[in-house]
Amino acid sequence: MDVQERVLEERLKGHCCSESIMNMCLEDMGGSPGQNRSLVKAMGAFCGGLHEGLACGTLCAAMAVLSIAEDGDRKAGGGPGPEMMKWFRKRFGAWNCAELLEGDESRKLTLCPAIVCETYLKLRDMLEELGAV
Repeated sequence: MDVQERVLEERLKGHCCSESIMNMCLEDMGGSPGQNRSLVKAMGAFCGGLHEGLACGTLCAAMAVLSIAEDGDRKAGGGPGPEMMKWFRKRFGAWNCAELLEGDESRKLTLCPAIVCETYLKLRDMLEELGAV
């Protein structure tokens, strides 16, 4: 299954951007379906930028996944988190949902799935570098 199909499958499960990223990555890291249900559900707090157009849920979930993958090996000011932040801003031009959508809620239908796909692929590469997948 390709990434776009996988993201669509997540949407059909009722998952938003942040829940989708977390669920796909946990599965990739060896979690069994349902094993991490509470964590995926908690990611729902970040849907739509904390439901207020603030920090993009996809980015928030990516940062959470990287924290899980680091498994306590985080270095002050270093590690993969800042790399993800820099990549995301350079690639998409903003971190906040409202800025990403440019005031047009209809962009959620096309932009958000594309952001989830691209971020997942970047995250997957980073997880491979960390030896987490």
